[in-house]
Amino acid sequence: MDSLLTTLSEAFGPLMLLLGAVFAFAESAFGLGVLVPGETAVLTLGAATSSPGQLGAALITVAAGASAGDHLGYWIGSRFGTRLRSSRVVRRVGVHRWERATTMLRRNGVLALVVSRLLPGVRTLMPAVAGAAGLGYGRFLVGSVVGAGLWSGLWVGVGAAARSALPEVAATLGVAGWGLLGAVLLFGSGVLGLLRWHRRRQAPEPVPAAAAQRSDQPCP
Repeated sequence: MDSLLTTLSEAFGPLMLLLGAVFAFAESAFGLGVLVPGETAVLTLGAATSSPGQLGAALITVAAGASAGDHLGYWIGSRFGTRLRSSRVVRRVGVHRWERATTMLRRNGVLALVVSRLLPGVRTLMPAVAGAAGLGYGRFLVGSVVGAGLWSGLWVGVGAAARSALPEVAATLGVAGWGLLGAVLLFGSGVLGLLRWHRRRQAPEPVPAAAAQRSDQPCP
């Protein structure tokens, strides 16, 4: 554990900050947030910090990247308007998430940009919805900066807190404890995999379209 934390600390630098900003940007960019493990990268960046200065740099860099991703979505929404609802990207992310973002924006205004940070899928569409709805840039900027700052503080902070706690946890558990924890996690993963496999086996098979049409025809 100590060697892992040392490796993370040695890796911290401009390149790691840049990667953190890129992943934060992708996490917030239109349509990419459901594909890119941005939160995992930001957690890792937080765990690599070992001083208040590094923590501050990570917080600012991640917040800037996330807000830049918001701006891309806002520009796309302003450019293409509500036509985006029927776009391939929105269909891939989920039209229901577009509708949810639209409802949140209508009810909560600029606060929706902050709240949506906690909602994967909705988060990546909200800036585009704001642009398509004609939300003023000044209000959008406030919501984006506040939301990005809180999101950065949450995930970078969790990573930094985990770094502080891991040595104590490792010392408490010891080698045998870590082995037991790993065995429990593997067992749990296996049980979940079997449950998913069982559900797929029990799910009814889709009826081919041709067969469905034949079944709808009246019997002679």
